[in-house]
Amino acid sequence: MKKIAPYILIALILSSCTSSTSNVNITIEGKINNNSEYNGGAPPPQEILDALAVYNPSANQLFYVRNAANYAPYTQIITSFTTDANGDYLLDLPIGSYAIISKDKYDFEQNPMATADCTYLQQPDKILNVVSTPQIYNWSYTAKANVCVPHP
Repeated sequence: MKKIAPYILIALILSSCTSSTSNVNITIEGKINNNSEYNGGAPPPQEILDALAVYNPSANQLFYVRNAANYAPYTQIITSFTTDANGDYLLDLPIGSYAIISKDKYDFEQNPMATADCTYLQQPDKILNVVSTPQIYNWSYTAKANVCVPHP
């Protein structure tokens, strides 16, 4: 029994060292800003185009999180989060790569006119790579014009 005990102890130590950290959530925080593409129609004055190009806090906006590996529209939502009035957010996720999409993009997926080949849906708004330590991820994105919906 004395000869087996050290081996059991080593096995226990090794198993605790190799346990997966994928279930451990890492705190992610930051600020999201966005601007918008011009959505079409009659050409607006330059002041309007200039205003659309300015990044502003994404205040009180809902975002959805998916696995970024083999990203595709309509895949499972892992979680969601909402920014505050200043565009700040706080989120806990396991280590990994995640695709973030806006509520507008998610809502369009629910539209019967939406199809998986729609270019608007093909790319997430942000890829977020979560590492082993808490991080601050400030990011900006452009709310793309949805060209998949016919305009009247």
